[in-house]
Amino acid sequence: MSGLDCAVERARQLVQTGRHAAAESALLAALERTVDITPVAYRLLADIEQALDNPARELHALEALLAVLRAQDDQTFAARVWARVATLRSRLGDAQGALAAWRSASMAVPDALIMQQGLARARFAAQDLDGVRASAAELLRQFPAHSFTHLYHGHLQKAVGETDAASESYRRALELDPQCGEAIYSLVELPDHKVSSALRAQAMELADRDGSPPAERINAAFAMARILDREREFQQAFKYLRRANEWARSESERSGRSYDRAAAEARVAQTMAQYPRTTFRAAIGALAVEFLPIFVVGPPRSGTTLIEQILGSHSRVDAGGELTAAPRSESEFRRSRAAAGRHGPVDPAHPVDAGLLETARERYVEALFERGLSGPLVVDKLPANFEIAGFLRAMFPDAQILHSVRDMRATGFSLYSANFGAHESWYHDLEDLAHYLGLYRRLMRHWQEVITPPLAPISYERLVRDPEEQIPALLQLAGLAFEPACLEYYRSERPILTASHAQVRRPAYTSAIDHWRNYSDWLGPVAALSSG
Repeated sequence: MSGLDCAVERARQLVQTGRHAAAESALLAALERTVDITPVAYRLLADIEQALDNPARELHALEALLAVLRAQDDQTFAARVWARVATLRSRLGDAQGALAAWRSASMAVPDALIMQQGLARARFAAQDLDGVRASAAELLRQFPAHSFTHLYHGHLQKAVGETDAASESYRRALELDPQCGEAIYSLVELPDHKVSSALRAQAMELADRDGSPPAERINAAFAMARILDREREFQQAFKYLRRANEWARSESERSGRSYDRAAAEARVAQTMAQYPRTTFRAAIGALAVEFLPIFVVGPPRSGTTLIEQILGSHSRVDAGGELTAAPRSESEFRRSRAAAGRHGPVDPAHPVDAGLLETARERYVEALFERGLSGPLVVDKLPANFEIAGFLRAMFPDAQILHSVRDMRATGFSLYSANFGAHESWYHDLEDLAHYLGLYRRLMRHWQEVITPPLAPISYERLVRDPEEQIPALLQLAGLAFEPACLEYYRSERPILTASHAQVRRPAYTSAIDHWRNYSDWLGPVAALSSG
């Protein structure tokens, strides 16, 4: 038996006794001494890192495992490894990496439904519309009698505004699988959809039944909350909201995702330290091409999609949706800066920082060009970009950064009541939600004090109350001449792959402004947040 084989066996024994950290140390030491490495060692290491809840190390072990697999090895096993890589990349916020991994998994075993499902959902998450359409066609070709095929077609039809067709697809999915809570929720969520007594009973039965699959039960509970809200049974609606979020939080924690308040505070403090007022006293040079992003930032459900839809209705603007290019560029910038020995505040006047910022900008622009977004103006409305607004301004000194401002109590309630599927764990707990939104306010105050040119605040409430006055003002802020189509943004046929699709396909309405007050008795710390 080789030294590595002995180490693998020793690590297995340590795992059996619950000593995962010791098993990790023993296996890593053996791998460092060995040239001829077998897949068994990396597979065990990945399982150990999973048990230790080290997603980045687990990902590294799995990718090393894939590197030593041979072409003649079991492709079903390879596909499962790729699927695991995809799940980890999604958990770590890398939508494009997850998409690439699911693509590899589906290529390894193209006739496996679970692999095609993973690829299909990843394409939606990455807002790859051509890919979404390709997945819809492939699912219909291979699995015409499976409920997921029709559920997915419904999601695509809803994204492009074909609500009647989406309704038919969701109903077909329910016929094939009466326990498909996602189809129930999707039907309830469709604009102007009348919920039948049969669908209401189906949602309640699934939400209340012990032993229902967790994902379906969560969807059904969110559906019941929506139904009861429309019936103005607010206390009962909140009961289902609380259940749905508690179950979703449990599922999130079971898969290793939880909100660490101390880590979030440390991240915000580090960001503010890296981007003080001095960062914005100098600027890198302008781009050589006619291209400029318009960044729309703010928490999810604060009105970012509405702003994007208005701007995207302009003839000079491409609407990019929730792009992940900026966070990827920021992560690469931080790593490259640390590797170059640069620490402390970012300084665009320093040649190293200036060069790295220019490289980050080039990669950002290339990523948008690859998506067919060539300007001259492109809206990038990833809400979480508010966390890196300082980096955005350093990367694009002349870009407009619009800050969507909404009553934080309304934003918090909207987040708690939204059913996004797999999303950030802080959505599910009112204390965590209030904590996160408090950090958001702290960071936005910092940006407002130090960034020049400053972020431009856009009031969600004013925008929906007086669109005829506020929309021209918004266009002027973005450097755009007024076009009537922007007043009728809801008529745009642009596909919308985010959760706010229904809201921006109808004229501005004010009913959501104070809707949270119907639940104020139960929102606890969220109801105590400030209004702006």
